[in-house]
Amino acid sequence: MSGVTPDDATMTTDDTLRLVRSEPAQTSAQSPAPIAEDSPDANGRNPLSPRSDLSGDTLGLEKGLPDDAAGPVVAPRTLRAASATLTGTELTRRLRAIGFRIRTTGERDQAVRAFKTGWFRLGPSLMEGSVANSIMGPRASQAIDESYQRSLDGRPTMSPRFSFTETQCPCGGHYADCRRIWPTRLSVIAAEELRAAYFPNGLVPLSWCRCTGHNRAVGGATSSRHLKGDAIDIPHTVSLGRIKDMDLYTGIGVHRADGNVQHVDLRQGSPAEPATWYHP
Repeated sequence: MSGVTPDDATMTTDDTLRLVRSEPAQTSAQSPAPIAEDSPDANGRNPLSPRSDLSGDTLGLEKGLPDDAAGPVVAPRTLRAASATLTGTELTRRLRAIGFRIRTTGERDQAVRAFKTGWFRLGPSLMEGSVANSIMGPRASQAIDESYQRSLDGRPTMSPRFSFTETQCPCGGHYADCRRIWPTRLSVIAAEELRAAYFPNGLVPLSWCRCTGHNRAVGGATSSRHLKGDAIDIPHTVSLGRIKDMDLYTGIGVHRADGNVQHVDLRQGSPAEPATWYHP
């Protein structure tokens, strides 16, 4: 464990990696070609790339909604037709209700990308072909509608056991450039496996996504995996040996006092030989 700095590696998460075991193989085609579903990426960028800019038109049409509205909004409780696409106002209200921070059209597009990445096993995948490359379309509209209805019913909104709000940056919107929610797909899949294996009564992540400002405020490493959205701090109740045996995580932080794991991440490396270190 010597010479390892917590959260000190950098990587690009590959959605086709080994973690996708409980779902058919999925590809995230990322092409600059015209997008088949309704709206292409207006800036010509990779539609699935996280963006921290605040560009776009200010959304003044939702002035009655607080920035981080979490309560119910007026909407029918029946899912829309498969061919229908949410309007801009409907989309903004639903995404806000399930935890996303949206003040501009650019942030709304960004939230749709993050939604697609986290949406796992609650309906058809949004990470395949033209659906993955589009900002919005009927399938994404159906999924966002379903997620919103699940939030009204008190059910997980992102995956079978987790909600988008559980991944959000703890700063609560204190920092203007905070993207709020951006978990990587692999971190969602791994969290599901971790929860099923060792937290049968529920796993509440202590920290998942962190914006730069919050990470600095809490003394996180400058290249913390929380900044990438693929690290989770967990209650330290599971031993290092058991986490290693899962063959999932490539970065593992151990609570020195009791020897149990308190941090897991998906940095570049091999789960057979994960980077491991002790926290005070």
